[in-house]
Amino acid sequence: MGDLARVNTNIAALHSFQTLTDINTRLVKAQEHISTGKIVNKASDSPSDYYISKTLERSINSTQRKNDNIERGINFLQTNDSQLAQVANILIEMSDLANQANSIAVTSAEKQAIQQDLEQLRLEVETILESGVSMKLYTGFTLAGLENVSLTGNLTQSALSTLTIDGTNVNVTGSQSDLDTTITNIDNALDVVLRDEERLGSYIRRLEVEYDVNEVEGLNQKASLSSIQDADLAEEQLELTKLSILQQSSLSMLAQANSAPQSVMMLF
Repeated sequence: MGDLARVNTNIAALHSFQTLTDINTRLVKAQEHISTGKIVNKASDSPSDYYISKTLERSINSTQRKNDNIERGINFLQTNDSQLAQVANILIEMSDLANQANSIAVTSAEKQAIQQDLEQLRLEVETILESGVSMKLYTGFTLAGLENVSLTGNLTQSALSTLTIDGTNVNVTGSQSDLDTTITNIDNALDVVLRDEERLGSYIRRLEVEYDVNEVEGLNQKASLSSIQDADLAEEQLELTKLSILQQSSLSMLAQANSAPQSVMMLF
């Protein structure tokens, strides 16, 4: 009868119980893989893969943070660019008015009217530049993603500060020399604004390129992370089904192993 006669220690039942315990452990892991979608959930699952996956997660978050900062920087620069574009349009209109006044056919009264238009347009330029955002561009700061490019400038601010109505800088009602100086001042200021717009455009383009590079890098990092920790749900479901069947059969064998020593009672 072999082991069946040793009722004090039911070896067959112990083997069945050990097998059942192992199956239950594997079943719990399969359920965890399916519920989380990952095969590496803790360090004990795979110490090396766990370390690599956490390192990749940190890199992915860092790359995403860089792009969030770059996106905010692009929005900031585009806001400045749009305001400078408004200033440029106003200066073009001021230049047109000044050149309009540069005609012997324009009367003194008409020049006075043009002067008033120039004054109002000049005030609008000041309003735009003093609105808060554009002025920040010329107070000096370093934008994330452009660590080596300091956006410290004094071109536009200093150039436009000369556009004051004091009878000399912007004056179409005085002498021809005053009128020529006015046209020159406005055109010089326009040139400075356009150069600053060009500079902003180059910064924006550089940030856009860096954003795209980070997007590709982030995608590659996610692909690497996926290959390490993502579970194949179809495979895990098949494993779960197999283990469920084995669990039921192991329970049946354990029940039989527990009842087998009762046959010894037939000897008495």
